[in-house]
Amino acid sequence: MALTHFKPLRTTTATGLLVAFLVYVPTLAHSADPAPDPASSKTMPIAKTEAQKQAEKQAEIDRDRQATAVALNYCRASFHRIRKQPTKRVMLQEQTQILNNLNLSGIADREVIQLYTAVLDEIHLVQIAEKERLAFDARHRREFHRRLFANALLFGSEVATAQLVGAVRTGANSWWDYRAMEDQKESDIWKVEKIRMKTVVSKSSTFLDTLWQMARKKQIPDAWLVRGSDLDRLEVALKIRGPRQRLRVLKRMERFMTHYPPYWYYLGRTQQQLGQLFAAMKTYDRMTGIAAGHFRNDELLAAGIANQAMIQAHLGQPAAPLTAMKALRMSSTCWEANLICARVLADTGRTTQAEEAILTNLDTNVERTRSLVHLLSLYYRTGDLDKIAKRLADPKVCRDLPVPVLLRCVARLAPGKVPATVNRQLAGSLKVMPRRQFGADDIVVVAGSGWQLNEARIGLSLNGRKMTIRPKLTNRDQQVVATFVRVAEFGNPLALASKPPRTMLTLEYPDTPRVRLSLGDNRPKVSGVGPDNEPGLKITSIEFDTLHLSLVADAGR
Repeated sequence: MALTHFKPLRTTTATGLLVAFLVYVPTLAHSADPAPDPASSKTMPIAKTEAQKQAEKQAEIDRDRQATAVALNYCRASFHRIRKQPTKRVMLQEQTQILNNLNLSGIADREVIQLYTAVLDEIHLVQIAEKERLAFDARHRREFHRRLFANALLFGSEVATAQLVGAVRTGANSWWDYRAMEDQKESDIWKVEKIRMKTVVSKSSTFLDTLWQMARKKQIPDAWLVRGSDLDRLEVALKIRGPRQRLRVLKRMERFMTHYPPYWYYLGRTQQQLGQLFAAMKTYDRMTGIAAGHFRNDELLAAGIANQAMIQAHLGQPAAPLTAMKALRMSSTCWEANLICARVLADTGRTTQAEEAILTNLDTNVERTRSLVHLLSLYYRTGDLDKIAKRLADPKVCRDLPVPVLLRCVARLAPGKVPATVNRQLAGSLKVMPRRQFGADDIVVVAGSGWQLNEARIGLSLNGRKMTIRPKLTNRDQQVVATFVRVAEFGNPLALASKPPRTMLTLEYPDTPRVRLSLGDNRPKVSGVGPDNEPGLKITSIEFDTLHLSLVADAGR
C-alpha cells in the first residue's frame, strides 16, 4: 500500500524570488479622474531581472555539480571496495546496493552511461549460483544478528528510562553498518577468477577516468571528491571501538568527505551512540541534503531518517511521525528502519501506518521473528485482541514467536479465546528428561529456540525445594539443552523410582514476569535424550503474571 498521506513539499528551481503584483487602489468618489479601465486592473508579474536569471542559472549549475560529485563518490567507493575484496559476495553487494541502484541523473552524459553499463555487464558475467547467494544472505543475517528492542520496550509501559535511552542510542542499523564492519577474510571458494577480475578492474578504471574528466569539465572542487586513501582512512576509523575516539577521528576527515553521504551517516550514528542527539539530528539533515535522489531504493537514507524520527519521538518533537513516514518512502527493504518507524507511528496513534510498515517485512519474509514480535506488540498495546487471537491461531506464528511474547499475548486473551495451537506449541516445545544413573541423577531440559533459554535465568525445584545449582547449556539441532547435574533421584539404570519428585522449572527473562512451569510424568518420551524406554516429563501448567494456563489436555497431543 502506497503511503501518500505525508508527501514532502516540492521546492521550485527559483531561489527566494518574490512575485509582486500591481494592485489598483480606487480613487475617492469626489475625484475628477476618469473611471479606470477594468482590463487594466489585472495583476501583472514583474519581469525577472538579469541578475535574478543569472542567480537561478548558477544555482542550477551548483546542484548539477553537487549531484555529479556525489554520484562519482559512490562509484569510486564501490569500485574501490571491489578492488580490495575481489569476491563474488562483494560484487553481488555492490551491484545490488550501489551500482545497479544508482540514479544516473547526476551523470547522464551518453559516454558515461555506456561505460557504466559495460562495468555492470562485466560484474554480471561473474556467475553467482543461487546457493552462493543464499550463503551470502545467511552470513549477513548471522553477523548482523542482535536484539533490536527488549520485550519490555515493545510490550510494557513500565520500561526504565535508562533502557529507553539505550534503545534510542542504538537506533536502526542498515546495510551500510554491515558493510563497514564485515571481515575481509574470505574463503577461496568465493574468489573471482583472475581474468574476469582483471576485466572488471580495467573497465571500472576507464569509467572512473571518464568521470574525473567530466568532473574537471564541470569545475567540481577537488575537495568534493573522495580518493581511495580517504576511503581507507574511513574504513580504519569505523573499526575504532570507542565512540569518543571514533568521533574525533571522523570529524578530522570532514574536509574531503563533504559530498560522500555514508560519511555523514557514520558520523550521525556515532553521535547518536554517544547520546549527542541534537548533533545527530543535524548530521542526518546534512546527509539527507546531499544524498536525496541518488538511489531508487535508499537504505542509507531510510535508516538515517528513521533514527532521526526515533530521536524526535524521544525528545517529544511533533515532527516525529512525519519524519517516520519520510523514512519509509526512502526504502522498503531496510527492516530495522521499518520497525523503528512503526513504533514511532504507533506511539502517535497512527496504527494503520504502523501495521503497514511491519507487514512490509512480513510480506517479504524479512526478519520474520522480530517483525512478528513488533506486530503482536502493536496489537497488544492497542488492545486489538481479535487480531492477536487470529495470528495465534496460525501454528507457524506460535512456532516463530519467542515464548515470553507468546505468553504476554495469551495473558491478554480470555481463557476461552486462547487458540488450541498455543497450548500444543507450549506443550510440545519443552520437555524434561531425567538421566538415570547410579547415585544422584541428572535432569535434562530440551527446549526449542523460542524458549530463549540462553537469555533466561533457569531455576529448578524438586518437591518444593529450590536447587541452587546452575544448569550447563549446550546447543543441539536448533534446540537448547540445559543439564542440571546430579540433583535428583529418579531411580537407576535398572529400575525407576516408585515416586519421582515433583518437578517445577522457573524462567526469569529480562524485563518480563517470571514463568513457572509445572511438569508431570506419564507423558510422551523425549527423542534423542536418554534411553529409548526413559519416561519424560512435559509441561502440565504454566503460571505467568496473572495467567494460569493448564496444558494437561494438550500435553500428550
